[in-house]
Amino acid sequence: MVYRVKPLRSDGNDIICVRLRRYNACPVTLGDGTEIKTGDRIIELHLNNAWFKKRRKPNLKAPSLPWEGLYCFTQDLSFLAEQIGSGTFDRVTALHGTTLLHGLARRLGFQVEELPNTLWKKGAKLYIVGLMQIYHLGIAERFKAAGKPLELKDIWLSRTALLRRYGTAHVNLPVS
Repeated sequence: MVYRVKPLRSDGNDIICVRLRRYNACPVTLGDGTEIKTGDRIIELHLNNAWFKKRRKPNLKAPSLPWEGLYCFTQDLSFLAEQIGSGTFDRVTALHGTTLLHGLARRLGFQVEELPNTLWKKGAKLYIVGLMQIYHLGIAERFKAAGKPLELKDIWLSRTALLRRYGTAHVNLPVS
């Protein structure tokens, strides 16, 4: 796989793919006091494109897909919390991702951070919007109809916050 991104589980039913890596940018302090410094181990989150592809129906918009995705993402976060709690991902400081779906990520407990306006941000946004179009998610259309711009942002969830919120076997959708 490109960039060593791997599915979270081997059964192919996961919406999350992960990449374990070292953080190599400016230090970040999260709202719960967790400090992410250069060299810290983080889990980079990616959406599993195959998950969306399996649920795509030709020529049909899928209005329930975002809610189904939110539920599945919550289940995967619970599974990831179990893995981290059992030592599978040793000494991970935080989860990190870059997404247009930061509103949903906030509902899941992630801290949302602005990204500097760089060429990388513009290219990443173009790529992600393209994926959303391919999988008929309708996100771009919904934002346009609401008069809101699509903004690419960083999302962070500390190891402590993940274990506190998702560390039980019982999974509930978070209510915000």
